[in-house]
Amino acid sequence: TGFAFSVLVAKDDKIIHMKGYGWADSLKTKQTNERILFNIASITKSFTSVVIFWLREKGALALDDKLPKFFKNVPKDKQSITVAQLLTHTSGLGQNYAADGITDRDSAVRQILKDKLKFKSGKDFSYSNENYELLGAIIEILTHQNYEDALRRLIWNQASITDTKFWGETQGADQQIIADKNRALDAAALSRNWGYIASGGIYSNVTDLYRWFVALRKGVFIEPKSLEQMWTVQKKLSETGVAFGWFVSSTEWGKEIWTRGTEDWGHNGVLLWFPERNVVIIVLSNSGELGDKNITANRFISDGIAKIVFKKTE
Repeated sequence: TGFAFSVLVAKDDKIIHMKGYGWADSLKTKQTNERILFNIASITKSFTSVVIFWLREKGALALDDKLPKFFKNVPKDKQSITVAQLLTHTSGLGQNYAADGITDRDSAVRQILKDKLKFKSGKDFSYSNENYELLGAIIEILTHQNYEDALRRLIWNQASITDTKFWGETQGADQQIIADKNRALDAAALSRNWGYIASGGIYSNVTDLYRWFVALRKGVFIEPKSLEQMWTVQKKLSETGVAFGWFVSSTEWGKEIWTRGTEDWGHNGVLLWFPERNVVIIVLSNSGELGDKNITANRFISDGIAKIVFKKTE
């Protein structure tokens, strides 16, 4: 598809740089700009976490609620899994894509609950989309809406998010506003299915993501105390801490709160916030991996931007 990425940098709540680079397709018909849509992959999980915390504020659930509160016939080995463990990838579920291609929610839940645990719930960390697909099912059950409608009502409409689309909605959309993939996906994979609901599958741009993040920090969706808890590290992994739907790192530029996503067909993105310096960096791309170290484009570019913004050199 060529080299395409879109960047937004804000400092002290003012955008200081926003631009698209390269062509978003191999034929060079789509000039990348700040409104081109990229699949944000696992950045979706941060949206899901915010909705879960909103439901918690409304008294619909507690973080220590266990799976049998929401689902029938939960296998014995998974009955102790809590909402908090799903949010922090400490449930024991593995990254086995058990719900991929399944369009019915209850069938997807059954398949995930059949999956073999990697460890006893709460004992370790293992990143898995299945955690968030179960959270998506919980959101649907408690809101009496499908995940997409709940997210639109609770978040997108509140933050004036206008361009962002869900998985499956991009097929009939104007393809000039959507960055190409690095490889084709079959028709079944492109339709709405639980392999992408609540864990990935959202197409967005840097402008919508920035609007959302500003509204989030202003307390539009959840109260400041909930926001603080959501960003509090629950489990430490070397340099990175696992929070609820987000990660927290210590860097040479101070504390970094972030969410990142990558798809194996090229699309990837990151949203970084350095709270001590009040700097936000958002990078979206469809360029897969770059550089000598074969790191995703978003990481390669965002690291370079951080060095420029903070005037650091290696």
